[in-house]
Amino acid sequence: MEIHHDLIVLAKALAVALAVGLDVLAVSVGVAVARLARDASFKLGLAFASSEITMQVLGYEIGAGAGRVPGELSAYAGFALLALVGALMIRNSLRNTLEAEFKATHGLGLLVTSLSISLDSLGVGVALPAVGIPLLPLLIIISITTPIFTFIGLAFGARLGERYERRADRAAGTMLVILAALFMGEHLA
Repeated sequence: MEIHHDLIVLAKALAVALAVGLDVLAVSVGVAVARLARDASFKLGLAFASSEITMQVLGYEIGAGAGRVPGELSAYAGFALLALVGALMIRNSLRNTLEAEFKATHGLGLLVTSLSISLDSLGVGVALPAVGIPLLPLLIIISITTPIFTFIGLAFGARLGERYERRADRAAGTMLVILAALFMGEHLA
């Protein structure tokens, strides 16, 4: 009976990691369409994984004490930040400057992009105590799967960027805004 319970807990943790990972995958594709340098890809993978883990821990602590409302608010904040990242990328693609002001892989842009994908993890973390998923196994799984999903998304996005180089930034920004709207719609449903 104990093995059955452990398998159910593991299946729940894998399902959460998959959901979080698909979010990261989609955003990574959108960001990478703009064709990133290799060092930026590693930085993005590390930043995404770190932000996902941090938000899961914070959410778990909030969920153990406070309940569901902070998780709902954080999910909407994440959607708004993701749409903002996309809008800034679109704006920069329409300018005639050589150097874009907003970079999703550097400084404030990296922070905002990481927060945009991980704030929904804060909401997930809030729910973890209620659904009986232990934090440590989930964090181990997420620390492995998030970089994998990030690198797969970056590789796919880079291929798209090579093919559509002239409009890559605009396409990336548009993709992120659409993803934000889809994630919000899914969350509302």
